[in-house]
Amino acid sequence: MHVASTRPGAVNSSLEPAGNIAAAPGPADKKNGDKTLITGRTGLSAPGRFQQWGKLSQAQSGVARLQAAEQSLNQAWQQLRALAQRLQASGMNAEQQQQWGEQLSRLSEQLQQQGRLDARLQPKALEGNAARHRFQLDKVDLLSVKGSRERITLLLAGQQQAMGITIHPGQRPADTLAQLNRHLKPVGITAAAAQGKVQLEASDRAEAILRQPILMQGEGVRVPAGEPVLIKPTPEPDALAPLLQAARKGELASEREHLQRVMSRIHDYSARLQEQRRFILQQMADEWPAVPAPASKVPLERSASPFEQLVSALVAQANVTRHNAVALLRKE
Repeated sequence: MHVASTRPGAVNSSLEPAGNIAAAPGPADKKNGDKTLITGRTGLSAPGRFQQWGKLSQAQSGVARLQAAEQSLNQAWQQLRALAQRLQASGMNAEQQQQWGEQLSRLSEQLQQQGRLDARLQPKALEGNAARHRFQLDKVDLLSVKGSRERITLLLAGQQQAMGITIHPGQRPADTLAQLNRHLKPVGITAAAAQGKVQLEASDRAEAILRQPILMQGEGVRVPAGEPVLIKPTPEPDALAPLLQAARKGELASEREHLQRVMSRIHDYSARLQEQRRFILQQMADEWPAVPAPASKVPLERSASPFEQLVSALVAQANVTRHNAVALLRKE
């Protein structure tokens, strides 16, 4: 095994010749029949060794995804931190704010093209294969506690059967959400509360459903009475959208609190990325015992086995650079 580099994202390896992977069974091995495939060189059977290499490949892929997400976070962090420092140091005229708006617009486009973060700047690597897309029902009020009973029916795009819920007088929002979730979860959608409104979260496969209007009918208490009405869910806004709009209007100073919230969110996501990386490395250490190094003719010469070299390279790849660690974790 030759590790070309331990630079992040550049762990390349080439297998040794097949004869070095697993030695042919010797006389001692034949005494035990064909049950053992243990080699005298590494102490690992050929199937066992390839299985460990497969797990290492999966771990490396996971680490690479986490690291790519952190690069996108760092890209956003650098721009927002520079903006925060500029706002704190002195005011900006309309032309300067317009320039910042253009920079933020380019940043938003780059992040969307990279596809590593969602609209809230949350790394998709933290959500695994269950990325969530959030929409809000702004034009109806299903969660307020009212003194009237109402029967509400909903028909989602592409569904042949409508779903119905009954909201009783004084009913708690949690009970309303529970009713909605009984109907929505089978199609990959969940309902939650967000700022007093119903927020719908969809998986990748169910996102297209919420991109279309929902046909709803009520009795005039929470949903307009009479004929069914089309209610279009509102996609979750881009985290940078308020800053972009303020820059175009020359009102960036009014969005300082929002800017600090976004930067704080980046801090939190960065910490979670690092924790996930540590989890992967700890899992490696727990599942795979150290492979003994090959015997050396000179007692003081102890060269690491190819397996240990690959682990070391993976660990080096998983470490955050000093620059990123300081930039992302330093408290203001």
